[in-house]
Amino acid sequence: MSLTTSFTAFRGPRFPAPDVSRGLMLLFIALANTPFWVVTTRSSAPGDAVDTAWLWVRTLLVDHRAYPLFAMLFGFGLATMINRRIASGTQACLQSLPGVDAGREPTPQEVAWAREQATLDARRLVRRRGLWMILFGAAHAVLFSGDIIGTYGLVAVVFAGWLSRKHWKRATAVSAVVTALVITTMYTMGSFVAAQGLSAAAGGQPQATGATTPLSQAVASVTSWGGNTVLTVLLSMVLPSMFLGARLADTDLIAHPERHRRLLAAVGLIGLGVGAAGGVGYAIWSTGGHLAAWAAPLHEVTGLAGACGWLALLALYAGGPTSDGTARRELTGPRRMASAVGRRSMTAYLTQTLLLAAVFLIVPALTGIELHLGEARAAGMALVVWLVTVGLCVALDRGGHAGPFETLLRTAVARSERRRRLPAPPSPAAPVEHGVSPDVYELVR
Repeated sequence: MSLTTSFTAFRGPRFPAPDVSRGLMLLFIALANTPFWVVTTRSSAPGDAVDTAWLWVRTLLVDHRAYPLFAMLFGFGLATMINRRIASGTQACLQSLPGVDAGREPTPQEVAWAREQATLDARRLVRRRGLWMILFGAAHAVLFSGDIIGTYGLVAVVFAGWLSRKHWKRATAVSAVVTALVITTMYTMGSFVAAQGLSAAAGGQPQATGATTPLSQAVASVTSWGGNTVLTVLLSMVLPSMFLGARLADTDLIAHPERHRRLLAAVGLIGLGVGAAGGVGYAIWSTGGHLAAWAAPLHEVTGLAGACGWLALLALYAGGPTSDGTARRELTGPRRMASAVGRRSMTAYLTQTLLLAAVFLIVPALTGIELHLGEARAAGMALVVWLVTVGLCVALDRGGHAGPFETLLRTAVARSERRRRLPAPPSPAAPVEHGVSPDVYELVR
C-alpha cells in the first residue's frame, strides 16, 4: 500500500486565499531582493526626491515584512499538508486492518496506532522535502546568496516532529527565545553602527571577497549563503513567523476569510500600522539620517506585525471558497493571475533571480553598458520582472501545467523515499475469522 504524496502536488482541495496571497507576496519579494543586485553590481545612482520617497515606502511596508509573510505562508502550507497527510494516512492504515472491510469498527487502540503511523510518515515526508529544499537553495545560491528556500528547508528538517505532533507550547517557547536573540543582536549591531556614524549607503557596499573568476564567485556566494541560512533561522523572525503560519492552519482564518471580515480588516490595518511605525527609525537612517540603537531591533520585530497585516488584507482580497464548499472557485482577473503565481511560487521565485541576474549581470557584460539605477527605477525593474513571472505562470496555468521546479521537487521527494514496515497493530478484542497476511501492513516508503 503506497501513501506517497508530495506537498507540492496539486492534490486535495486548495483554498484561494493562500495562493492569491503567495502570488502577490512574490512582488514584495522582488522589491526586497532588488537592492541586493543594485549593491552587488554597483548599479546605484545618486538619489532624488522620488528615490527618497520610495525608500520610505519600502522600509515601512516591504523590507523585513516580505520574508516574514513568506514564512507564514510556508508554515501554513506545510501544516495544512501535514493535516491532510495524517488524515488520509490514518484512514488508509485503518482500512488495512483485518475485518474492517467487512464492517468491523476499529478499536480505540487501533485508531491510535493508525494515527501514530500516519504521523510518523508525515514527519518523514516533511524532513525529506526539507532536505531537498536545502539542496535547491544551495543551487540557487550560486546566483543569489540571499536565497530563502534553504532556510525554510532547514526549518522543515529541524522542526518536522513538532509540526506533525503540534507541539505549540514548545514552538512558542522557542519563538520567544529567538525573538529575544533578535532584539539583543540587532540592538548591539545598531549601537555599533550608531557609535561609528556609519550611513546606510556605506553599510550596503559589497565587501571584497577576493573572488576573481566565475567559479570562485560562485563558491563564495554558496559559502556566504550557508552561513546566512543558519543565522537567518537563529537571528530573524522567520522561525516565529513560520510557527504562527502553521498554527493558523488549525483555524479557518485564512481558509475562510469571508467568515472573519471584521477581524481580518482590523488585523490588517493595525498590523500594517504597527509595522510602519516600527520602521520609522530605520527609514530615517536609510534616507541619510542618524541611526538610533533601538531602530534596528524595532524594525525587525515589528516586521512580523506588518506581515500579519499584509496576510490579513490579502486574504480578504482573495476571498473564500464558494458556498457549496468547493475550494477551487472560479477566480477572475488579478485574483486568477495571482493564484496562478501562488501555486507555482518556487518557479516564480527562481525565475525572478534568473531575470534579475540577466538584467544586472549578463546584459551589461554583453553590451558593455553600465546600469545606474536609482531606488525608484530599481523598484520599477522589480515590478517588470514580477509581471513577466505572472505571464509565465498564467501561461502554464492555461495549459494545465504545474511549475517546472515544483514538478522537479515533487519528483525528487517521491523518488527518494525509503521502505518502512509498519509495526503490528493492536489485536482486536474479538477474533477475526478471515486472517490477513502480515505483509498487508507494509508501507512502501
